[in-house]
Amino acid sequence: MVTTLVGTARVDITPRRPVMLGGFGQRTEPATEVHDPVEAVALYVEQAGERVVLITADLIAVPGPLAAEVVAALAARTGIEAHRVCVAASHTHSGPVPFDPAGTAPGVAEYGERLGAALVDVAEAAMAAARPARLRSGVGAVELGFNRWRPDESAEVDRRVPVLVADDATTDAPIAVLFGAGCHPTTMGWDNPAVSADYPGVAKRLVSERLGGATALFVNTTEGDVVPVTSPRRDALDPRGYCGGSAADTVAVGTRLADEVVRVATTATAAAPDPPAVARVDLRLPPNHGGLDDAAASVRLAESTAVLAEFLGAGFADEIPMAGLWSAASAAVVERDLSEPEMRRLMIACCYYLGLRARLRRTSPAEPVEVPVQVIRLGGLELLALPGEALVAVGREWARRAGSDAAFVVGLANAHHRYLPRAGHFAEPGWDTRYETVTAGLAPDGVERVLDAGADLLASLR
Repeated sequence: MVTTLVGTARVDITPRRPVMLGGFGQRTEPATEVHDPVEAVALYVEQAGERVVLITADLIAVPGPLAAEVVAALAARTGIEAHRVCVAASHTHSGPVPFDPAGTAPGVAEYGERLGAALVDVAEAAMAAARPARLRSGVGAVELGFNRWRPDESAEVDRRVPVLVADDATTDAPIAVLFGAGCHPTTMGWDNPAVSADYPGVAKRLVSERLGGATALFVNTTEGDVVPVTSPRRDALDPRGYCGGSAADTVAVGTRLADEVVRVATTATAAAPDPPAVARVDLRLPPNHGGLDDAAASVRLAESTAVLAEFLGAGFADEIPMAGLWSAASAAVVERDLSEPEMRRLMIACCYYLGLRARLRRTSPAEPVEVPVQVIRLGGLELLALPGEALVAVGREWARRAGSDAAFVVGLANAHHRYLPRAGHFAEPGWDTRYETVTAGLAPDGVERVLDAGADLLASLR
């Protein structure tokens, strides 16, 4: 019989000094306290010479430069091929900002240096800890959130929960549990000033406690348009939908997820004895221009400037730094208790203004962006790792193409290109005032090309 080796390791990545938290533009000051620690966890699986390393971290995202640095260092230190390593984030909106190319976010440069080394170390430790194990997997279902674009349509939420269990080959005790869910970790809103892993941290802790100390790893699946059930039913652009949360909300959502993960883990069936299989391709795809050529972009910028001046004052461009504009617009929404149409008009104008100002600062047309697409077949699960926030429809299409209910997207993996909607989302009425499409990272057909590449990779692994 071919032996399967599994190793895990954990490392605390809680910042030691004040650092900016990621995910909410309303924040303008760094976090100075810790509500609960954040960590990085690594899982290593080896069988018949095939290997895979999955690193998950309580961060808002994994920037491409950071992921590339980690993968290259790990390959140099252990010899593992780069395409066999996946680095993903939980997308907690109370986690530290991991990378700041502008160099202006307080505490981020120092934190990023420590973080990169920690991610390499934890993966290497997992590889060194490998021992004989058996894999089991299953798929659960739990309601954690609602679709913020269509809050009354239950079909617009993927309730599936992937669960992979590694049992010690000698004792049969669980040593690792990898699980996922598709829901924004925003139970702790932008008015929370403290570091937190949000609901994934609660779920990991409970799963580990209930399964005898097994190492728990969380990946976010298709959370792009889904927010927690504890959230107010407001539009994605509305800052009032992301404040007023509590630690009790975090515990409620995390416990609900943990309950289902433990249930599935105790009944999961033995996975097929196939070794892990991994493939990756790096695409070069055009970025999203919002359907605006240069002339149309100038018109939209002028319109957006006028809206911002109406709400923030004629001198806003001189008085409010770009980094504080989202916060200022949000404050206007809250303080004036704007109606939803007025809120949408202001906040979408802010989106366009920030994006188009950045576009005009470029001296040449935007180059295509590098988009890593990775497929991992592991213990009965077929995972498509994507560099951004995939919408529910993307995960649904991946499962259809894979022909399996055990096929999942792993979002926020290996890079971050913001939201990843499908081409059809850009054809819907109101797409040009929808947060997920206006701020999408790729041109409208980009995700379709990503799905095509993923399907080709999966076919090569089967």
